[in-house]
Parts: sequence; structure tokens; C-alpha cells
Amino acid sequence: MKHFNNQLICLTALMYAAGLMADGGTTTNIVPRSQSFNAARQIVGWDNYYWGINRKPQNSRYNSWYTSLNLTFEYTRTFRDNRLAKALFGNNLICGVCDDASAIQIMGSAVSSRPSNAWLADYFGLPMDFQSTVSFKPSITNYILDFNWYAGLDNWVQGLYFWVYGPFVHTNWNLNAKENITAKGTTGYFQGYFSSATVPIAQLNTSFLNYANGCVPDINNDDSIYGESYCVNTTQCTALGNITWNSLCCSKITNDCECGGLSDNGFADLRFVLGYNFLNHDDGDYHLGIGIYVAAPTGTTVGSDDCNGKGRYLFQPIVGNGHHWELGAQVTAHHTWWRSEDTEKSFGMYFETNISHLFGAHQVRCFDLCSAGPNSRYMLAELLNSNRNSLPLLNTTTDSQGYQFGNQYAPVANITRSNITSTIGAQGDLAFLLAYQSGNFQWDIGYNFWGRSCEDIDFSDDCCNQSMGDWALKGDQRVYGFINQDPYVYNSYAVALAATNTTANIHTGSNLCNGADYTNPSSPTNQYGDNPTYAQGGFSSTATLPVEILPGSTIAIYTSQPPVLIKQYDFNLTGTRGISNKVFTHLNWAWTDCQNCKWIPYVGVGAEVEFGGGDSIDCCATPCNTYACGTTNNCSTNSCSPCNDCCFNVALSQWGVWFKVGASYN
Repeated sequence: MKHFNNQLICLTALMYAAGLMADGGTTTNIVPRSQSFNAARQIVGWDNYYWGINRKPQNSRYNSWYTSLNLTFEYTRTFRDNRLAKALFGNNLICGVCDDASAIQIMGSAVSSRPSNAWLADYFGLPMDFQSTVSFKPSITNYILDFNWYAGLDNWVQGLYFWVYGPFVHTNWNLNAKENITAKGTTGYFQGYFSSATVPIAQLNTSFLNYANGCVPDINNDDSIYGESYCVNTTQCTALGNITWNSLCCSKITNDCECGGLSDNGFADLRFVLGYNFLNHDDGDYHLGIGIYVAAPTGTTVGSDDCNGKGRYLFQPIVGNGHHWELGAQVTAHHTWWRSEDTEKSFGMYFETNISHLFGAHQVRCFDLCSAGPNSRYMLAELLNSNRNSLPLLNTTTDSQGYQFGNQYAPVANITRSNITSTIGAQGDLAFLLAYQSGNFQWDIGYNFWGRSCEDIDFSDDCCNQSMGDWALKGDQRVYGFINQDPYVYNSYAVALAATNTTANIHTGSNLCNGADYTNPSSPTNQYGDNPTYAQGGFSSTATLPVEILPGSTIAIYTSQPPVLIKQYDFNLTGTRGISNKVFTHLNWAWTDCQNCKWIPYVGVGAEVEFGGGDSIDCCATPCNTYACGTTNNCSTNSCSPCNDCCFNVALSQWGVWFKVGASYN
């Protein structure tokens, strides 16, 4: 029955990773709608054909020109935090854990009846019987100071205008991650699993969030297993050396335990429009114009070449559009449907749309693996050394490529961290409003649509088939075996293996998946790893001594022949897109009573509510990793990113309030 339960858990976990249970996938980077790309905020407050922008034709006899400028302060905050969490972690989440937060479960390999969507605690250097729940309530808050200047250039060409604007933004992003540890764990790891020595509980991590913020366990090899008395007069024995566990440097989850989240400041793009109102009624009843639209990137550059620098967090604050140049077009129009006889009152419609192409931006990102599924960036990779000089060796039959474990671990995120170019075909921002004017007062109410096509992600090095430094997935494989036979009957000698585990995912390794009992160190023998082959070795490449699972054991252990390395073509380069719908309103007052005043001041307040469409992803019709338990996945092709037919919708749901003050000159 226990074996059946393990098989059931394994099958369900792999179905989650394969998308067969609508896993929904994840994104490793959120670049939302730029804070500067908001036609609703731009159009309100000065949409008046007498004293605002896009005015009726000016008196050309005096070569008249006009201008308007304003300053808007807006505060915005996201809601629907569960959708943001799902975009980051997929259907690994359980809901309603604490204050309706979404959460993931972390459980070690020795925990019985592990849920199918729990993350394997072994990958994070936590005890084998560790259990916790990590909850998330992501939020994004923006403080925006938007500068606008519009000039009607009728003195040059009637209907010509120029517009420049750009907001200064302070943005705060907070995952609000909290960990509830239900079992700290009391069980360390047996010999061979992480090193040649046992790993006691004192050397392990104490929480997942510590690991996700850069803490690593202290793993050491045991050189005493070489039997120093035998090796005094021979050069056959070589010290195993220390093991390095590299800390997570990409997709970190916390900010050095600061509960306030991460913040960034800067100008969210400078935007320029040179336009021409080719239809413009003399009485101001309607106009129609078109313009050339350009945006210069002044905001955040996504990612960083420095592993300890900016851009190393999963929920990294972004100011602007991701540092893209933009080129496109603007269309503006209005029509006054009704005006009172004394012209003091009117009712009409105003329209503005901006469409642009986002040129390639150089960024640094980390990725999941197509073969291992969503969240695989948090799995553990092992370094394999080619033609190691350490002894004992695996023989050429079981190690034809000369690979053995190279005493280094790293999160997959560190391995997949790459220089990429992100290009976005088009984005559009359309605002439509109805305006009622009565004397000095005007009320606008409108609708705004925003959409962005799927980004195209390409490697900057154009070499998707390269190996990433001979790294491979460890999964739940043992990295050391032991020689126990004659002539070394009184001593055990550790042999570094080349055991890899491509069919592992964030939930389980292939041995655990197939019923390995992790309460019994003699149970998991690497039998279900990649290309399993009985390990043989000794003090020469032709020695054929059996390599066994533990010192003093007679149970043979497997290595991988050949091992399977992580390659760039397996990186999941799934892009992001966005669609949102917004309603907004604005109340405005303009001091138009002064008959001879050149300047007309105005002030207004407004609010908006934006609804991001979709939960997180359009799932692939044929998921890449549809492997069964313990079999090889079907992602080993030479085509970059076989998973890139999907595209994530990461449009934010947010509300905002603003205060606008300005003045127009004629």
C-alpha cells in the first residue's frame, strides 16, 4: 500500500509539472504596463476645445500659438494579489492559508504522504523531515509625479502640435512572504546523498525563506573514509576536498528580511508626440489628429550582470517599460454632440489612442527548465567535472565521458541566468471618455483598454545548444558511492558519481517517485536516474571494483551513463503579454472668468480602477514534459525553448487616485 501511495503521489506530481492538470505555469519576471503609458490619466483635465489641448483653429492673422502644462500626482495599488501569486508560482499554490493568502508547501523526502504539489525540501538544504507553509500576498504600490507639456504650433502650421511627458515614480513591490514552520525536522542526510559524509541537522538550513534569501547549508566531505593508515606510503588516495553550495543569486524571494519590500525610483520613460490635427472645426465641434509617437527609456534595466547587484529578486520593482525604445503613432479626436445656446454647457466625446512597437532591450533573466516544469529554477543542480584527477575513479565503462561529481551545488536559477534580448511587437493604449461641461466645471467619465503582444525572448549569444558549464539536475540522486571489497576490505573509499536526474521536478525526484524509502538509507540507489548503469571503479580507469551504496554495504549503486547536462535549449523562454480594462472619472475646475488673462489655471481630482485579464497563462496544447514517472522527457532537441508557444498574461489589477493641477496659455 505504501508503494502504491508513493506511485500515486509521484504520478500526480509529474502531471502537475507536465501541465496535464492545468498547472498554469509560471513567469520568472514581471514587467507590467509602464507607469507612463496611461492615456486615461493623460487625457483628462485639459480636454477642452476652448482653453485646453487640441483647440479649435487659432487666429492665424496674429500667428497665434498656445500651450498647456500640468502636474499630476497619482497613487496606485494592486489588488487581486492571488493572481499575481499564481503568475509567479502557478498551481503549486494552495489558497486561503492565512488572511486569504496563497501559499506553497515545503516538505522533505522522508515526510510520508507528501501532497503532490509540495516542493521537495531536500533542494533547499533542509532536513529530510522538514515541513512548512510559505504564504504570499504580493502587492505593488506606485507614487507617481507626472509632468506634461503640450504646445499648439498654429503659428507654424495650423493644427500642428508637440507633446512631451514623463512621470517620476517611486514604486514598492512586496511579496509579503511569511513562513509557518510546522516541523523543524530532526533528520539529517545519510552518506552519499550530499557528500561522502553524513550531514547532521546542525549543518542544514532552518527555513525555506532563509534559503530563498541566500543562506546555504554547510556540507563537507569525510576524508577519513580513505583509511589514512593504508595511504601513508602511496599516492593513490586523494583528499575529497570541500563542497561548495552556491547561494541563490536570481529569483530570490525575500529582501534581507525587510518587511517593507523592495523599492525603486526613476523616470518611467520620456514620451514625445509630434502631431497634426488635419480635421479641426472652426467652432470646436470636432477634431481628428494623428502623430508620431516616441518613447525614450529612462527607467529600470531588467536584471543585472552582478549576481549580488540589482535585479536578483523574483519580485523585482520595475520603473517604466523594461528599458525599451518605442516608436509608434497617436490618434486623437473629439466631437461635441450638444452645446447650450449660451455655450456655457456642452456634452461630448473625447478619444485618444497610442500604439507603439517596443524595440529590443538587453536584459538579464533566469529561467525554468522546460523538461523539469514550473518553478524548476529553485531545484538543485550539481557540477560534473570532466576528467577529474581525484581518486578513486569510475571506470571507462560506466564513465565514458570522464564525468564525476565536482563538489559544487547551485540553484538552477543561477545556471539559467542569461543575457537575453526582449522585443515586443506592439502595445496599445486606448482611452474613450464622455465629458459634461457647465461653466467652469467639467466631469469626465471613461473607459481605457491596454494591450501588449507577447514578448519575444532571444539569447544574446545566439548559441542555444551550449552546455552551461557541465551542470546537471541532481534530483534525489546520491552523488557518492563506496568501494568496500578487497584489497581494501578494512577500509571504505568514496567514489564521486556522475548520477543525474533529468526527470525530477520541483515536487519530487525519480527515486522518491518510484517508491524509495528515505527513512531507510539502504533504499534509494539511483536506480531511476538518467541512463542508470551499475557503477564500477577503483584506482585506475580500468578497475572494475563494484561501487556500493554505503560504507560496509553490499548493495550496488547506479551512476548515469551517459549523464544528461543542462543545455540552453531547455530554458523555458516563455514570454509575457498583457490585457487590461479600466474605468476612470475626473472632476475638473478651470478659472475661465478672467476676460483678459493670458493664463487659465485648472485643477482636478480623479480615480481609476483597472482589471487585469486572465489568471496567468494560456497553457500549451502539447506540454513539453509529458514524461511518465522515471522515464526520459521529450525536450532533448536542438531547438531553443520548446515551451515558448505559451505566453503569460501578467496585466495588473490596480486602483488609483490622482490630483492634477495646471495652466493653459493663449
